Amino acid sequence: MDFTSMGSGPISSADMLADGSFPKGAATGATGDENVLLFNNGESLYHHVLGTQTLVTPNIVAAGLDIAQDLTNNDGMELCGAPSTGTGIEFTVGTDAAFYFSCGITITDVSGTDDFAIGFRKKEAFQAAVDNYDEMAAFNVISGDINIETILNGTATTTTDTTDNWADAASKTLKVLVSAAGVVTYTIDGSAPTTTAAFTFDDAEVVTPFVYLLHDSDVAEATIITAWDVGFQ
Repeated sequence: MDFTSMGSGPISSADMLADGSFPKGAATGATGDENVLLFNNGESLYHHVLGTQTLVTPNIVAAGLDIAQDLTNNDGMELCGAPSTGTGIEFTVGTDAAFYFSCGITITDVSGTDDFAIGFRKKEAFQAAVDNYDEMAAFNVISGDINIETILNGTATTTTDTTDNWADAASKTLKVLVSAAGVVTYTIDGSAPTTTAAFTFDDAEVVTPFVYLLHDSDVAEATIITAWDVGFQ
């Protein structure tokens, strides 16, 4: 996805729905608010506010999409491909062919991440805490440690330290792959993690790619998505 081609522009009468309402509106930054990022290629991502944001949307920069926003402890955001209702970027385990999500990331200050999760989760309502999703398979970068975190049917999060680490200002590409049967594997810059974890999504589970960032007191500074690549293997 090209983050330099996000769609924008004023609302006009051509945007009016039959009932006189408008499908668009100003982005908002209150806790739990949901915004939509629109792209000129017709794609969209859904943006969920964590904490209170005065800088209410991610910011396009030369390298990509900076999702750091207000740089405040316990504030952050989540981007995902599909809302809890309606359609979007989503896959059905056991029905769709094998699929993947690859995300290029640059983190300025790795000690500033409480949670920085990249992977797939169940298509469901946004949760304030990443540990509250019903099913999930994702990397979670916490203070420079690259972990794998999984949740199955609402049980406690299982955390596996890959023993791979992230340095300040470094760029990496994290990839989560799911087989047609729901078996999950992972790569970091094209190679398997030093330590990995076994996980299989439930059959018929509908999942969506997501990125979840929550700052700790040190804050992560500029946190830039340089590439968002999702599709079938």
